[in-house]
Amino acid sequence: MRLRFAPLGNHDRAAFSCGEKSVDDFLKRYAAQYRLRNIGVPFVAVDADGDPRRILGYYFMVPHEFRGTELPDTLRRGARVGNLSAVPGALLAQLGVSKEFAGQGIGVSLVSHALKRLLSIATEWGCVAIVTDPINARAPRLYMERFDFTPIFDDSPRLILSIRTLATGLLAATERNRRQ
Repeated sequence: MRLRFAPLGNHDRAAFSCGEKSVDDFLKRYAAQYRLRNIGVPFVAVDADGDPRRILGYYFMVPHEFRGTELPDTLRRGARVGNLSAVPGALLAQLGVSKEFAGQGIGVSLVSHALKRLLSIATEWGCVAIVTDPINARAPRLYMERFDFTPIFDDSPRLILSIRTLATGLLAATERNRRQ
């Protein structure tokens, strides 16, 4: 299946269900309002060769500000932000894949799309890391194994990925793909 990504528009939000009530409710009740109010832009994945209104999955990413001790010392040192009290970042706030298309790699494609977008805009508005709060016990595996996210602190379910790690990983993947 060939995916096409687009900002949420005239898509069929009502038919979407990933099985997680909060993720479904966000798309159905709040996502369009957030876009209209310039809070953030939800992105949807649709089948490029199918119904352009049918949402196969979506994500919602917004700017984030790390304050105080929210940013781990190792990342603070690596990003060379010193003692700044507020450090720019991003939050991958929502991610859902339709139950009908689960297990087909759409989640990986959604995260990949979000991270590539983030990397391209990070140079314009500044961003040292992206964080996410996985919705269930299965979700961290996707982020950690496929994208090098790590727990923000040892006992925290919140995951983080530095922009430096993201850029290095993306360059390495691009180089591997070019050689093949």
